[in-house]
Amino acid sequence: MKRKNLILTAFLSLLLIASPALGLEWEGVTAIDGVKKVNISGMQFLKIGQGARAVGMGDSYTAIADDINAIFWNGAGLTHVEKFAYQANYTKWLAGTELYSAAAVFNTHSSRGEVLGISLITQQVEPIEETTIFQPGGTGQFVDVNYMAVGLLYAIKFTDKFSFSAKANYVQEKLYTQKTSTFTIDLGSHFYTGFRSLRVAMSFKNFGPDQKSREEAFSYLMPLTYNMGLAAEVYGEKGDPTFLTLAAESVFPVDFEQRYHFGAELWVQNMVAVRAGYKWNYDLESFAFGAGVKQTVGGRTFAIDVSYSLLKDIEGVALFDSPLRISIGGTF
Repeated sequence: MKRKNLILTAFLSLLLIASPALGLEWEGVTAIDGVKKVNISGMQFLKIGQGARAVGMGDSYTAIADDINAIFWNGAGLTHVEKFAYQANYTKWLAGTELYSAAAVFNTHSSRGEVLGISLITQQVEPIEETTIFQPGGTGQFVDVNYMAVGLLYAIKFTDKFSFSAKANYVQEKLYTQKTSTFTIDLGSHFYTGFRSLRVAMSFKNFGPDQKSREEAFSYLMPLTYNMGLAAEVYGEKGDPTFLTLAAESVFPVDFEQRYHFGAELWVQNMVAVRAGYKWNYDLESFAFGAGVKQTVGGRTFAIDVSYSLLKDIEGVALFDSPLRISIGGTF
């Protein structure tokens, strides 16, 4: 068994290291090296990180994924949920837009530790008044734009070290009078290597068919991303009064160059957490910071997390206010 674990760990580690090279072999328009492949995918709200805990670690959460936040990042990690967990998230996003999301998961306590979950994401955009050449001051008619995604997840624990998940999502976007909807699939895995607390994880998100907003429009890809991550405790062990976790992952998006996330989380007295992270090769995002508090009373846990993401200035100009996230949830 130890030999099999070692072989699997080595194989997954090679995949993580080789992912930039693999990205250059991608067929079609995404194969252009050094080109940021923006504008080839739609449904961009699906790429916005949900949950203050994960974002506070610079989105480096694929291999950590040990609580309800995992439903948005790597559902395989939900096998860590012992009973029932819930969470509500608020995101103050760019250009005055806001996102709301919520999730609930339930451990069935079957022999395989199967977990069922449901998630909801919505993005609200302030109505924009229509203007025309002849009425530049506005026509009095407003354009509504909104997005929604509803997901159903199934996670299973094949062994005490390896978990897998699959999630089906119904996604919808409304741009004025045009409405587009489709289904996507997310896949995830989470594996404990057996070497100390090191774990390796993978997530494959937003896999779905190409879309068109209307018949005469150009088609666009779904914002497919493939993440490979590593995480481990470098001080103490998970569950100790005080412990420090480091995480790193590579990200291959269908509509951009290779990216990397790095994050850290320190728990003090297993009640207060401070977090920091960095996102490499992003036009706007860079450092992220966060904190959280959790309290357990009578077997029920309540937690609140916040995160703040710094945005880069473009030629000395701050284009947007930095995003702020707040998450409230618990278990029982």
